[in-house]
Amino acid sequence: MRRVLWLAAIAASIAFAAPAMAGKVTVKTEYYSISGKTGVDLVRSMARKGPRHGFLSKAIAVTRFKPAVRGDMVHKNGVCRTKNAEFDLAITYVYPKPSGKLPADVSRRWSAFISGVEKHEEVHGRLGKELAGSIDRKLHGFSMKDKPGCRAATAAMMKDVKKTVVAYDARQRAFDEKEHRDGGNVEKMLRRLVATK
Repeated sequence: MRRVLWLAAIAASIAFAAPAMAGKVTVKTEYYSISGKTGVDLVRSMARKGPRHGFLSKAIAVTRFKPAVRGDMVHKNGVCRTKNAEFDLAITYVYPKPSGKLPADVSRRWSAFISGVEKHEEVHGRLGKELAGSIDRKLHGFSMKDKPGCRAATAAMMKDVKKTVVAYDARQRAFDEKEHRDGGNVEKMLRRLVATK
């Protein structure tokens, strides 16, 4: 019987999904402080202080994924199979939070706005959970005839995992493109937040 380290390879193959379950899923929420007394002020503050989205732009809010893989690949009787394999995912939502008390009308618009933002990010979280569940199922019970060292088996498993990640990543992008298009949900939420009537 021979064990082969494959955890780092699998984790590396899915790390780019960041924007990535029968394993353990943890969810937490973080906030960044913004300031202002009007909707316009709040939007400007989010544009300055929001979490980085890519190299140059800032986002209103983000959903971060931190994947981790546990387990071993074991070779026995000409077959490589996973043992105690689990895929864990840590999800962190990052939202803006006004630092001071808002005027009553702005407070009402802010509540509606942030509720919409949370619903948007929770869709990203749900898609991440679905991805993790899919990967976890692939890892559980994986087996393939191979030589000691399990190179071919590990490569086949990584290829299947990467294919799954690419498909889910495309779903994340498609959702964002729909939400952020001209006249889309995000634009409507921002317009309602900055409205003066």
